[in-house]
Amino acid sequence: MRASNILFNKGNLTMSETIIREGRSARTMRNAKVYETTLHLADIEHFFSKPDLSPFSPDYRKYSYTSGIEYLANELYANPSLQEVRVTLFLPAEKIAPGLEQQTQKAVLHYCSAQVKEIEQDSRGLCHRALQGLLMTFVGLVIFVALGSELAGNASFILRIFGEVFIVIGWVYVWFPLDSLVFGVRHLHLDAKIYKKLMTMQLTLKSSD
Repeated sequence: MRASNILFNKGNLTMSETIIREGRSARTMRNAKVYETTLHLADIEHFFSKPDLSPFSPDYRKYSYTSGIEYLANELYANPSLQEVRVTLFLPAEKIAPGLEQQTQKAVLHYCSAQVKEIEQDSRGLCHRALQGLLMTFVGLVIFVALGSELAGNASFILRIFGEVFIVIGWVYVWFPLDSLVFGVRHLHLDAKIYKKLMTMQLTLKSSD
């Protein structure tokens, strides 16, 4: 359809894609796997803590529901193929002190390192508890399967049904700690990778005035 291509006579400029400008630009470069965005903040502290803003405020933006860095973490969570982050922070001129950009980079390393450490602790704890639970449920599996097999060989139809149910219960009993051990630990590992990517983000500070 011709409507998909809008031709501008001035400068012979052809626009084949719609470009949306909202004060916050975000785009994914498919080939380079780079996520690039801009965040407008009233204070640099809002990059690490949730701003106290009401949705009625004209300063409330799409990312105001959380801190700036956690917004970036959520973007990486939703797009795990991204490998690099480039962010520009716009602050009021009076909020930008000399050396603030370098200080913010160091603060990002401190924050992300702490998050990775916490996730690693959670991962080790979950793994330990899942293994303990797996040992306990394995005993239950043996009991339920043995009892179920015994009943399944009975001449009574009702007892055979109960036998099948016991066997199913035995395997379900094992699934919960197995799920935590296999998928729960893996998900935590992926979360840690997000903060490791953020450690290497390219961060730039600019005045919003």
